[in-house]
Amino acid sequence: MVPTTLPGFIRKKCNEFVRDFASRDTNKLPRALLHDGRWKESNEKLAEITDGILETLNDSWNNSAFSPEEAEVLNEGTYLTNLIVPAIRASLKNLPHGKFTYISTYERQSIASADRRKRSGRRPDIIFVMMDRGKKYELMYTECSRLFCTEQKIKDDAVKIWRETNDGMYWVYKGRRPEKDEFGIIGLQVAGSILRLTVLIRDEANVDRYYHLHESRIPVQKSEPAVVAKFIETLLILRNILIVNMSLLPHGSTPKSDRQKEDSTTVDSE
Repeated sequence: MVPTTLPGFIRKKCNEFVRDFASRDTNKLPRALLHDGRWKESNEKLAEITDGILETLNDSWNNSAFSPEEAEVLNEGTYLTNLIVPAIRASLKNLPHGKFTYISTYERQSIASADRRKRSGRRPDIIFVMMDRGKKYELMYTECSRLFCTEQKIKDDAVKIWRETNDGMYWVYKGRRPEKDEFGIIGLQVAGSILRLTVLIRDEANVDRYYHLHESRIPVQKSEPAVVAKFIETLLILRNILIVNMSLLPHGSTPKSDRQKEDSTTVDSE
């Protein structure tokens, strides 16, 4: 049942991996970027990330769980584990300054929400976390439904993401003061077969504005090239926004006191 020995070439690969491993440079403060409508990475890097996302689609298109016969009864956990999480991981792979980031899945409690509510926090399906000066900041929240779900579930998740991004913004401004009108907290909603990208940004007047940026159909099964391209575009936009936000956070000023309370803010949805 168990092979007697591990092939020598496998041991060799492991030895070479450990020998050649190079930790990314994490001492250099990233240059502060701006949301100027441009891609922040080279065409070669965008192509590399696209290849990774397409590989996750290749896996799902060959997965019987996503066949027309099974898709209607597919539960949220299977959808999340086999398609959504791999696609997000592929789209956020090797981010600049990425050693200080990680993706938390499976409804881990939000530290931002717990702090703001002073009790048990909300539990998003996915959270993107960045470490800065020993503190964790939550820069993206994701809520996922089943592939076939009710309209009420979609509406409820949209409200949850809006609340989570508000919690995230509150938490960020307790520890840092990133540039207003630029830095934002991202919301990503998987609403059945639709992927929706939103962002909450605080403007110069201290008003939190919620923007619906982009949406696409999730190509769960083999789809037209235009559908695939739109899905890839949504994920690349997500990556691009995170790159800018990750560069802005360390450059933010520090509040005078960790106990300083935020001024009350108004939330405006656009």
